Amino acid sequence: MPDSIHQAFAKKEVEVITIPLNRTVLQPYEYLERDYDWIFFTSSNAVRYFDFTQLNSHAQILAIGNQTVKTLQDLGYDVDFQPKEAFSEGLVKEWLSFVNGKQRVFWPHSFQARRVIFNALTSRGHEILEKVIYRNEFYPEDQDRLRRLLLNEALDYVLFASPSAWTSFSKVTETMLQLPADFWSRLKIAAIGPVTAKVIEKEHPVAVQPKVYDMPHLYECLLQEIEHEE
Repeated sequence: MPDSIHQAFAKKEVEVITIPLNRTVLQPYEYLERDYDWIFFTSSNAVRYFDFTQLNSHAQILAIGNQTVKTLQDLGYDVDFQPKEAFSEGLVKEWLSFVNGKQRVFWPHSFQARRVIFNALTSRGHEILEKVIYRNEFYPEDQDRLRRLLLNEALDYVLFASPSAWTSFSKVTETMLQLPADFWSRLKIAAIGPVTAKVIEKEHPVAVQPKVYDMPHLYECLLQEIEHEE
């Protein structure tokens, strides 16, 4: 969390506790020995773990989300296409309307990546070249920290930035028989966007969701919610 955001919460006398529900780990992968027209970066982590010596100089770059775009720009790479909606379904709809003819797309992504992009684009005749370049892990020590937190602290809000973060949280809460009876009714859940919210809402309601699907807007939305309660 940026210092400016942390200070904004502190001014509201809100204590922020951070526990990683997913840590990213490099997944070794082989060099892609094929040409491609586009490369899709669907997260800033994909940018961080990608070996840019493999980048085709003529390929156009697509990036989802402002943070992914910023990470690329910080490395000196311009983005040719950024969907207005920062999730896979929005990417598919906008990109298909943007391109002409069949395209070959290189998509480096996480082990847990959803299949929306692959299924939608291949069904339209585009060729998708994939490489799993990183994976998410919920470390045992982080699981222990979360258990201790849930047992010893009364939480008002929990923020989730991905469906996998919710999966990790649920993994711990489902095994805890000592949770207070009013734990879920008291807790307010914030989700970064509709994909994460949809997964959470299969079990619990989501109270906070920004209109722009990134962390700065999620923090801002939560601050507004807290101000409204005051």
